[in-house]
Amino acid sequence: MTDQQIENKISEFLINNVSNITADWIGQAYTGGIGVYAQSKDSEAYYQMRLMNKEFIFALTNSIFGKDAALHEWASSVASTRALTATPLYDVIVNFSIFRGVYYSYIESFIEEQGNAVSGKMVIKWIRIISNKFDEAIQLVTKKYMDDYEYIFSSQQETILELGTPVIKIDKNIGIIPLVGEIDTYRASKILETSLNKASEMELEWIILDLSGVPVIDTMVANQIFQLGETFRLLDIAMIITGMRPEIAQTSISLGLDFSRMITFAHLYQAIHYLRDNLSIINS
Repeated sequence: MTDQQIENKISEFLINNVSNITADWIGQAYTGGIGVYAQSKDSEAYYQMRLMNKEFIFALTNSIFGKDAALHEWASSVASTRALTATPLYDVIVNFSIFRGVYYSYIESFIEEQGNAVSGKMVIKWIRIISNKFDEAIQLVTKKYMDDYEYIFSSQQETILELGTPVIKIDKNIGIIPLVGEIDTYRASKILETSLNKASEMELEWIILDLSGVPVIDTMVANQIFQLGETFRLLDIAMIITGMRPEIAQTSISLGLDFSRMITFAHLYQAIHYLRDNLSIINS
């Protein structure tokens, strides 16, 4: 039997066993308890995994004969699904390893069936080609997974920052920005961007920036708070600052920031009383 005939036979053997190979892998699939692998084996997620695994088997098998199958679209789909379902990358890589073992076990079964017809040279060739294909698949999936994960994480961070900068409208023309937690330069810039847009949309005339929940503010952030007040002033919105700690005031003075044009109070309720008593806007 020629090498070509043997390769035709192993191709036919593997293709005929696509469903069995997939079933064996599904039966051994590892899960850390979360993500797509943790779902029921009869779920839609596993149905899609079976289809994608069969596609991968065809690509591997064709590669034995030099019919290189592009894995970019396949890898992109696999990685995106795993990232969106918060499946740990560790689980993905472990299951690649498990599938590799299952696939090789079928090649081993074929070799045993053929006896001495398969030479050691052919076996080494197959292993080298298939190993390279597995490595390529893992690299593509890992890169796409990390790209997608970073995008998802970044989007979530943006959402959290926006939610962490609420502009609460307490009257027709008045809003409050209650800040809580540490503020770094990036968060300060998002506060500037988000609060300006929200205040304009709400058609506010007064905004109270409450800093009582902020433990520390560095020089860069103090400067951005000052810039926020100045920008509000250009939009004809007056900003009142409440809860400014002594150390924050000292930082501002050392920077030469002049907060004298802004009204400041130690407590939020004082600002509300000020607006109620002096502007007759807030109802008691």
